[in-house]
Amino acid sequence: MIEVSGSIAGAYCGRLFADLGAEVRLTGRAERREQGGERPLFAYLHAGKRPGTEGDPSLRELTAMADIVVVEADHLPPSALEGRRPGCVVVAITPWGLSGPWSQERRPWSEFTVLAESGALARCGLPESHPLRIGGRQTFWLAGSMAASAALAAHLEARHGGTGEVVDIALLDVAHYGHTMFSDAASSIRGDERDRAIVRRRFTPSVEPAADGWVGFNIGSAQNLQDFMVLIERPDYLDDPDMLTYHGRYARYAEWSAAVRAWTTRHTVQEIVDLARLFRIPVAPVHNGETILTDAQTVARGFYTEDPTGSFRHPVVPFRFDGKRPARPDHVVAAPPGDRPAADRPFEGLRVIELCSWWAGSYVGTFLAALGADVIKVESPSRVDGCRLVGGTLTDAPSWWEYSNYFLGINHNKRSLTLDLSHPEGLALLKRLLAGADVLLENFAPRVLPGFGLDWEHLHALNERLVVVRMPAFGLDGPLSDLVGFAQTVEQYSGMCWVTGYPGGDPLNCGGAADPMSGSNAAFATLCALARREREGVGTLVESPLAEAALVMTSEQVIEWTANGRLLGRTGNREHDLAPQGVYAGAGEENWLALTVTDDAAWAALKQVAGLARWDADASLDHVAGRLAQHDELDRELAAWMSGRDATETAALLRARGVPAAAMTDPRFAHEHPQLAARLFETVTHPLAGTLPLPVLPFRFHGRGGWSRSAAPTLGRHNTDILAGELGLDEAEIRKLAEENVIGTAPLGARLRS
Repeated sequence: MIEVSGSIAGAYCGRLFADLGAEVRLTGRAERREQGGERPLFAYLHAGKRPGTEGDPSLRELTAMADIVVVEADHLPPSALEGRRPGCVVVAITPWGLSGPWSQERRPWSEFTVLAESGALARCGLPESHPLRIGGRQTFWLAGSMAASAALAAHLEARHGGTGEVVDIALLDVAHYGHTMFSDAASSIRGDERDRAIVRRRFTPSVEPAADGWVGFNIGSAQNLQDFMVLIERPDYLDDPDMLTYHGRYARYAEWSAAVRAWTTRHTVQEIVDLARLFRIPVAPVHNGETILTDAQTVARGFYTEDPTGSFRHPVVPFRFDGKRPARPDHVVAAPPGDRPAADRPFEGLRVIELCSWWAGSYVGTFLAALGADVIKVESPSRVDGCRLVGGTLTDAPSWWEYSNYFLGINHNKRSLTLDLSHPEGLALLKRLLAGADVLLENFAPRVLPGFGLDWEHLHALNERLVVVRMPAFGLDGPLSDLVGFAQTVEQYSGMCWVTGYPGGDPLNCGGAADPMSGSNAAFATLCALARREREGVGTLVESPLAEAALVMTSEQVIEWTANGRLLGRTGNREHDLAPQGVYAGAGEENWLALTVTDDAAWAALKQVAGLARWDADASLDHVAGRLAQHDELDRELAAWMSGRDATETAALLRARGVPAAAMTDPRFAHEHPQLAARLFETVTHPLAGTLPLPVLPFRFHGRGGWSRSAAPTLGRHNTDILAGELGLDEAEIRKLAEENVIGTAPLGARLRS
C-alpha cells in the first residue's frame, strides 16, 4: 500500500492495514505531517509504515508500485484516475467525492463546515443554545475505518480476477451517515412539512454529575426506564404517565433532571455503576484522556501500550483473532490469488447469518450484503431487533414495527428469518444454517451465545470454515464484560462525550458515530478472517468490541495527555489553532452560518467581505495568535454582522473569496441537498413504508451504481423461502413452528393496530 494522506482519515486507513501486516509506504503530505504540531498523534498513526517514493509521482505512477493507493485531496480531477494499473485499488478520500455537482468544484472547506453541510451540526447541542461541533474529529476517524474496509473488499475482489476499483469516500457522506441517525428517513415516513424547527434534543437521562465525576446512562427499553426510576429512589414516577414517555419527561425536563441529579450527586461514579449493573441498566463512567488509562477494563484487556520511543501511550488493535491481538508482522490481510471467476459484486456466493440488533453489528451485515453476500437476518419473535421498536415514526400504523427509520436505514439487501433460539427446534434449525454458512455475526452480551451451546468450540466443530464475529459492548472478558452497552454508552465511556459540549458546560452525547465506527472496524476484521480462510482453510473467532472502536476515536486524548500533559476538553465550536470558527445566526429561525478561518489569507478575505473598521485597524488580527487571543470579541462582532443576513447567500459570498463557510443543513431534509442527493441517497421501495430516499453506505465504487438492491425486510418475510426452499421443511412442519411461536411475522405480544 502507498499512502498519500493529509489527515486522520487516510492515516487511520493505512494504520489498520499496517497493523494487520501490510507493507505501507508514506509519501507526500503523509510523511511531512509527523513533523508538525500534531507529531505524537501522527507518530501513532504512521507507526510501522515506511518512507515512500522520492519526488512527486503521479497517481498513475503510484498505481504501478502498489496493490492499494490511498490518496487524500481537496480536489481530484477525473484525469488523475486515467491510466491506472489494472488490479490496483485506489482509495480517494475527498471532502465532496468524485461524483455529484460539487465534485469538480474547488470548494473551500473544513471539518466544521462539512458537519454543517451534512446536517450533523444541527442535531448536536442544546435546544436553547447554538448548534455544536461534535468533538474529537470523529468524521475523519470514521472515514478512515470505512475506507479501510471498502479498500480491502476491493483488493480481495482484485485477487480473484477483478480489475481493481476506485473507492470513493466523501467526508460529507460519512458525516451525514455517521451523525444524523437517519432523521431524514423519519421525516420522510412521517411526511413532515419543511419548516425551520430546532432539531437539537436532550438525551435524558444521559451524562449526569456524580459526587466525584460524571456518569452516563442510556435508557434502551421500557424496563430500563422503570428500573431507573427505582434506582434513583423515585418509584412514584412509575404511576406518572408523563414520566413514562420521552415526550412527557422532556416537557417536564427541569423537574425530571432535578430528581435524577439529586440522586446521582449523592453517590460516587463507582457506586452508581455498581448499582445500575444490578438492574442491567446501560451505564458507564464518563472518562477523559487521563482517567481511561486506569479504567479496570482497559487495564485488564491491555488496551493501551507504550509508543516505541516511550514518549506516549496509544491504543492497540481494536479487535482480536482467536483470542489474540494481531501483532506485526502477521500477514493477516494477505490473500492468495483465487481461481473463482470474478463476479459483479465481490462477495457473491458468501452466506452470512446475522444475529444482530441495533446498528454496529447490522452494519457489517449490510456492508457484506451490498457487496453481494446472501445475508440472513435472524430475529426471535419474542426478541426482535431493537431498531424495529424505536424511531417514533408511524407508531399508530398497523405493523408499526416495520416503519422504524433506523431499521430501514441499516438493513438493506437482507433476508429475514424468525427463529426462537430458546426453543429446541429453533436452535436446531439455526445450527443447520450455520453448518453451511461462511460467517456468523452477533452482538449479544458475552454470556448469550454460550448459553445456547454456541460457544466457539462447538461452532468450530459444527463448521470448521465458519468465521464467527462477536461484537460485545466491552469485550468477551474483563471486569466490565457483562455491562450492557449501546453507542451512547460507549461514547460516554470512551471520552467522546468529554470533548463534546459548550465551554464550561456538561459533557454531551450527540449520538451515533460509535456504532458505524465499530461496524466498519468489524467489517475490516471480518474480511481479514475470510482472507485467512482462503490461505489456511479454517475459520476464525473475531472479537470486535463496540467500546474499543470508540476508544480508537478518542486516542488523541490519551496521546496528548501522556505526551504533553494536556487534558483535552470541551471547547464548543473552537479549535486550538484556528480562529475564528463558529456558528452565527442569520435572519429567522435556525438560519445558521458556519465558518472557519483556516489561515491568514482566509482572514483577509473575511475582512474584505465583512468590512468592519476595527478589524482593519488592528494588525494583530492578521495572524492567528492575535485572532485566538480575541476569539470572544470576534465571535460577538461576527454575530452582530451576521444578524439579519441570509446564511445561504453569505456562505456563497465567503466561499467565492476562499473562506470555508456553509449554511447549516436541516438533517430532516438532507435528501434535498444537491451533493448528498447525487451520491449518498438511493430511492428504495419498501412494501409498507413506501418509496423513500435512504442512505445505504457512505462510500462508492466509482463508476458503479448504488448499493441497495432490496429494502430492509419485513419481519419473517423469508421464513418459507428458507425453511421450505433451503432446509426442506414441509407445510405442516412450518405451520407447527408458527403455532408454537418458534417463527412469526410480528413481535410476540405486539398489538396489531387497525
